[in-house]
Amino acid sequence: MSITSFYYLVLITLGVLIYYVIPQKAQWVILLCLSLVFYYFAATPYTIGYLIASTLIAYISTIWVQRRREKNGREAKGLLTITIVALVINIVIWFTVKGRGLWIPFASRFITWHYSSKLDSLINLQLIASLGMGYYTLQVLGYIIDCYWENIIPQKNPFKLFLFVAYFPQLTTGPISRYSQLETLYDRHKFEYQNIAFGAQRILWGFTKKIVLAERIGIIVSGINAAPGTYTGFYSWLAILLYPLQMYADFSGCMDIVLGTSELFGIKLAENFNNPFFSRTSQEFWQRWHITLGTWAKDYVLYPLLKSKLMIKFGKFTKKNFGKKPGKFLVNLVGMFILWMVMGIWHGGWRYIVGVSLWYWVILMLGDLLAPIFQKITTKLGMKTDSFSWHLFQSTRTYVIYAVGATFFSVGVSGALPLLKDSLRVIYVKNYANPWIFFDGSILNFGVTWGDINLIILVTILMILVAVLREKYGYARIWLQNQSFVFRWLVWICLFIIVLIYGKYGPEYNATDFIYQGF
Repeated sequence: MSITSFYYLVLITLGVLIYYVIPQKAQWVILLCLSLVFYYFAATPYTIGYLIASTLIAYISTIWVQRRREKNGREAKGLLTITIVALVINIVIWFTVKGRGLWIPFASRFITWHYSSKLDSLINLQLIASLGMGYYTLQVLGYIIDCYWENIIPQKNPFKLFLFVAYFPQLTTGPISRYSQLETLYDRHKFEYQNIAFGAQRILWGFTKKIVLAERIGIIVSGINAAPGTYTGFYSWLAILLYPLQMYADFSGCMDIVLGTSELFGIKLAENFNNPFFSRTSQEFWQRWHITLGTWAKDYVLYPLLKSKLMIKFGKFTKKNFGKKPGKFLVNLVGMFILWMVMGIWHGGWRYIVGVSLWYWVILMLGDLLAPIFQKITTKLGMKTDSFSWHLFQSTRTYVIYAVGATFFSVGVSGALPLLKDSLRVIYVKNYANPWIFFDGSILNFGVTWGDINLIILVTILMILVAVLREKYGYARIWLQNQSFVFRWLVWICLFIIVLIYGKYGPEYNATDFIYQGF
């Protein structure tokens, strides 16, 4: 069951009806039942055992820590050990099942060199990961750490804790929620028309981005990437620059469906995107893109690391030997490297470590290092850094930087390097540019029509308009809510017709999985 399917819409419609009819004290039970039903039809059913195992580990360890703390005081022995063991077990489960793309190549080579083929076949045994394993694992780790830090009180009801882990809207692609944010799962919610209206509107907008825009762009990008030797020059640039738009429409479209679904039940999930392509710098971009992953990594990896005794000693050493500013930069260099490596490892493959971790670590560190020089240049040239043109240049630069890293994300290291090399030939190889591909109809060879291209342009313009309204009003729908009744309904009806007529769905069409569903 995909969240863009008709069956998903039936599930949430029936779920909402039952949710607001039954006694409010039992509403969380309905959410738990919906989560179980969704998991059964959307994933391999038996893999729910991983979710149950993670929940039990979190439940037992946090209750154990809490009881020892209540009995022997806050300084009771063994609390850190219990917490670390619980964290390690969850991480090992993830590495064994989901992170195999990182260690299998090395383990296979080692075993091939030193041991028998029986061990080789054992280590290459295929294991099916549970749906949303990367997302709920981070939630569980954060929950265990927060309980140890006494930021939250451990949940005493294991079924309520399981609902926090398995809450169905966010199982597909997140967001990565904190327990303190999702305690409203257990609250009593009254029926409110605005929740239903806003939730349905956001789901509709998510469908538009995913099955109208992302799927069509995906046809073009996949067609170019499938034949790199055939489609060169401007085709390479087309694949590189279109993929971030496809990824954004896909991932943020999923988020809109997820957040809209949750809003139907009166539950607010954390936002995962905030107009990332308006960002002026790469650092700002990652504050606006996949927000919950970035904040999780900062709160549970970077800040504890920087406060650790080892890093404090390292900071004192670097400041003493290299000076205050260089010493601070070196500490930040090491801390950010570990942060970005954790984020790359979470994605589960070497392509992500190269395209996400190493690429952005280098970009951000160079940005910090060269910031004073850039500042002097802009001042000396008298550039108006608050102007629209300068903002547009910065946002375009940030988009291209992201597009280069996303190429590794899209086609892997072996596919990205030739593609990037080919794109540069447009600049320095004579007669290699082929801009006529946009006019001679050759782009239609990938299976799209001029109507599809017009839809891509139309929905992209709509996304830009919605983004501008969001920057000014918080949400475009808040602005729309203040317009006339006729205008409001005309907008939503037109959007519904676009999805109904031009959406990629149906029995003869296999919609592409959400790009971030694999994590």
